[in-house]
Amino acid sequence: MKDYSLYYCDQRLEEAEVKKLLEQAWEELYELEFDQVFGTWRGVHLEVETDTVHITWENMYCAPFMISIHRSTRVLRMDYPRDAFLALEQAEIERLRCLPPKKRRP
Repeated sequence: MKDYSLYYCDQRLEEAEVKKLLEQAWEELYELEFDQVFGTWRGVHLEVETDTVHITWENMYCAPFMISIHRSTRVLRMDYPRDAFLALEQAEIERLRCLPPKKRRP
């Protein structure tokens, strides 16, 4: 069963688009033979400058990593530097924490 639960999600993205991107990322994880049972999505972040969505994934076997998908071409990349994506993810979490409660997506 696919689980699309997220620790955080960029509010600038529509829910339907996020689901499609997660499905694409899920297929890539399957191709890489990751065991989805023991992993979880961490979050989804939009990088406006490059029109790229970064999806973070973690599991119990290895360090978290990021799958980046270009919004218009759907080209998938997984070569984002680990420290850079962790900083990007933390900045997004902090941005969401600073929003008034009514502006946060449940």
